[in-house]
Amino acid sequence: MATRRPLSTPKKPAAAPVRRRIGAEARRTQILSVAEELFLREGIGQTSMRGIASAAGVTATLLYKHFASKDDLLKAIAESFFRELGVSLDEAVHGLSDPVARAKAFMRAYVTFGINNPRAYNLTFMTALPGLRRGEEMKRFREKLRRGETIPPAELLQGMLCFARLETAVADLVKAGLTRNRDIAALSEIVWSLGHGLVSLVITHDDFGFTPAPKLIELSIDTMLNGLIRREPQ
Repeated sequence: MATRRPLSTPKKPAAAPVRRRIGAEARRTQILSVAEELFLREGIGQTSMRGIASAAGVTATLLYKHFASKDDLLKAIAESFFRELGVSLDEAVHGLSDPVARAKAFMRAYVTFGINNPRAYNLTFMTALPGLRRGEEMKRFREKLRRGETIPPAELLQGMLCFARLETAVADLVKAGLTRNRDIAALSEIVWSLGHGLVSLVITHDDFGFTPAPKLIELSIDTMLNGLIRREPQ
């Protein structure tokens, strides 16, 4: 009699990969990270909302629930950058009462943060998308800050709050009689432009062979302050 072969146990089908649901804020952060990468790699004009949705692994409908357009994505990237920059600036000057030491710490923190976050800096400061040109809005915001007006949270622009921190640092130098010129607004704009120039060169021409960043930053700050500050207090 032929021996029966034991019946093999049928294999269970492989379990389908589980798609984990994440919270709205985590999803928003993920989408922003993907959009940032695509904007820089493909170019803003060449990147579509559907392309961002696909790369982020979400539906276009879900993407539009978080961001209505590429303008909104870029604004969100900029606001996030400025919010983190503001924290870094506050930490850098915390506990410093000498206005010169505060100014140095402020600029050191600004330039270092920019160099360490080249992708977000590039999109925040070096993007010419028409929808981001909010000159009149930012001008009004700046005037309100100068007048000490209370600004509703919904109208807060993190970038202008960072600039207000810079104006405060420069104002402290002026009030102490340490500057050659007393135009706080103009001096603040000059300081910012010098810091921005340094960051933008380093992050866009990293093959140039710049002096190591720590030394370059310190020399730049000292050179700037030598032109800004009087030899003796007024």
